Amino acid sequence: MKARHPFPATAIHLSISMIKKVSVDDLRVGVYVTDFNTPIAHKGSIYIEPGPISRESTIKILKSWGVGQVDIDTSLGLDPETLPKNKKRKVTSPAGPNNPRPRIRPSVPLKIERNVALEVSREAMRAVEHAYQDVMRGDVPEAGQFYDIAERMYDSIHRNSDALILLGRIREKDTYTLQHSVSVCTYVLAMCQYYDMSESQSLDLAVGALFHDIGKAIIPLSVLNKPGKLTAEEVQIMKRHAEYSSELLHQVQGIPQHCVDVALHHHERYDGTGYPHGLRREQISFPVQLTSVCDVFDALVSERCYKPGLETVMGLRMIYEGGGTHFNRELAYDFIRCIGMYPVGTCVVLADGRSGVVMESTEDVKRPVVKVLYDETKRERLPRPIRVDLSKTGGEIACYSNASTLFGCTHEGQLLRKLFAV
Repeated sequence: MKARHPFPATAIHLSISMIKKVSVDDLRVGVYVTDFNTPIAHKGSIYIEPGPISRESTIKILKSWGVGQVDIDTSLGLDPETLPKNKKRKVTSPAGPNNPRPRIRPSVPLKIERNVALEVSREAMRAVEHAYQDVMRGDVPEAGQFYDIAERMYDSIHRNSDALILLGRIREKDTYTLQHSVSVCTYVLAMCQYYDMSESQSLDLAVGALFHDIGKAIIPLSVLNKPGKLTAEEVQIMKRHAEYSSELLHQVQGIPQHCVDVALHHHERYDGTGYPHGLRREQISFPVQLTSVCDVFDALVSERCYKPGLETVMGLRMIYEGGGTHFNRELAYDFIRCIGMYPVGTCVVLADGRSGVVMESTEDVKRPVVKVLYDETKRERLPRPIRVDLSKTGGEIACYSNASTLFGCTHEGQLLRKLFAV
């Protein structure tokens, strides 16, 4: 028998602090430090504030200052004890979008994983839909169904992360609410893989992402699906979904507290301009910051009932420009590197004048596999598409392209649907 929840929800539940000391040697990106246990907080122009560790270089600086142990809050970030100790990623240069890390080699080809990922994506959408239906009936969803689908998505991402990311770009605007939750979860899992997080940590973050918007089930459909601009009153109604979401997840037995925090605060902004509490910088936990970047990016590139989606490159550019204001700058840069300079589905122009669509990533982030469709110099379509693996030919991408319009498509999603026959 499922528990009943009060409708609508009103109270706000915040994280319960879990403070403990750990060695600096055990610090990882994503751990939330509350106290460095040293009078030295800065040297010269270098100043480190308490908050989430967002780059490996911060850990190196702490070691160089002779810091031995620090206090961390596991309710606001990762717990080093749950992370593997033998898989730390080496960073040889500062983080930044122009200095990408090598991509992880997929264990399964995209053309094979795509079919599996398609079924996983559909199951995930059904799981989100069932949870919404539970809420609308006044029931509290069960955590088991959340983790079952999160685990299947985790497995797919680790076989080939391009598959689920690609499917998130091929969708219809009338499925936005459900597909958005699945896509945000996909990006979060891709980031977890990028940060080399443990499976248990990844699944906890995935569940928080998959159901971060569950409170929208309480928002009137006339507001949620309105094709035009919302009135000031409707905007305030829509904003309540964050508090509704946190209340609902708080009542789901077995859901970690940081999932509740993600639901409540995923619209907070790094500079304090977000809602509902105007939190800023270190006040925003790492899981929230991570989910927020993924949430905003998917919203930007998705077609909605009232707007077309941005091209992938424009969405990445806006994430880059939001670094330091909307988002933690290094986290935004990490997202760009994780998704890739040329994500699957991106329209590009090669240095030789031909244009096409990125079909698969390689370990060389600057040289993906491209399906060449058009000759820009001759301004004509090729009689037959050509598959070009730039990592093997040594070819280069000159710039991004609006090739989708050359094939009668209004946005990338339509072109991808044709190319991948999904």
